[in-house]
Amino acid sequence: MIQVAHMENMMILLLGSIVISSILAFISIKIAPKIGLMDIPGSAAHKKHEDPIPLTGGLILIDTMIIMMLATGLWKDSEIGPILLSSLIIGLFGLIDDYFNLSPLKKLSGQLCAATLLISMGVQVSIFDSPEFIYRTGSELDFWLNIVITFLWLIALTNAFNFIDSSDGLSVGLSGLSTAFFLIITLTNGQVSIIYFCAVLLGICIGLYFFNSYPAKLFLGDSGAQTLGFLLGAVAIIYDPTTGIQSSTWFVPIMIFYVPLFDLGLVVFSRIRRGKKIHQAAQDHTYHRLSAKGLPIHHSVLALHGISLIMSMVGYLCLNLSIIAANIIFLLTIILGVVLFLKLDIGYS
Repeated sequence: MIQVAHMENMMILLLGSIVISSILAFISIKIAPKIGLMDIPGSAAHKKHEDPIPLTGGLILIDTMIIMMLATGLWKDSEIGPILLSSLIIGLFGLIDDYFNLSPLKKLSGQLCAATLLISMGVQVSIFDSPEFIYRTGSELDFWLNIVITFLWLIALTNAFNFIDSSDGLSVGLSGLSTAFFLIITLTNGQVSIIYFCAVLLGICIGLYFFNSYPAKLFLGDSGAQTLGFLLGAVAIIYDPTTGIQSSTWFVPIMIFYVPLFDLGLVVFSRIRRGKKIHQAAQDHTYHRLSAKGLPIHHSVLALHGISLIMSMVGYLCLNLSIIAANIIFLLTIILGVVLFLKLDIGYS
């Protein structure tokens, strides 16, 4: 269990990140028009806002993170340092995309570069060589399978949080909820560096939420949404859930990221089914479909936040259940997701 001193430091980092990100948000709103970092209404078919909005969420996220990491010395940590460095690549490519609208291939190349750097610095999943994994080969194949899963995981999370960032406050709200649960989990197992890192990230999410929630005063942009997804994907790799009864709950991060992963799967499957380009932004996300069924758009956002909260709570509870019970619950949530998936996609055109 974390010591009182660590709790005090955590609260200082949380509040400090809220204050710094809020100050930077105020400043960025003023300077965004001068540096041309604005989202112009009508610049794409799916953009429905009426006034130009600053695309400065990524700059705020990255700048606040750098300030806090340098101030605390966390950048020297063997796990946090690689995450911070590789996330800068995501942020840089995202910022270039916010300015010049990169092609999907160039976006993916940036994500692959960041994931490659992170993996090369020793941060990767350990599913196939875990003692709880029944299909271990005991050979070098396990290592390479872990590498492949790490790539897929990081790319999926990076794009999931970017895809779902199409409504005020949705992506940053989901990011804040996810970070909060990783913070809660790590509080019980003493991973101090991750606790501090999550406290900083949560503070940034809270600060950004004030400005990105409806009506948005700034947008995250690709630099913000992609970086949030990448950071959270990396945190999910390095956190340790094995302090509970159930040491094989590899699926807890999936539960925490249930909503963005569900939305990513729904959108990709639906666009392929309808012969649309996967990367072409459109109003076919989960909350759009909920709105089409009569739920006001902003209520749809709150509903998705609520679902994310519930699924994260279920995932957290699974840490202290037996292996059989935890896996049954996970299976039931997957079945529920498939049912909702079909209900939302059938008849959608």
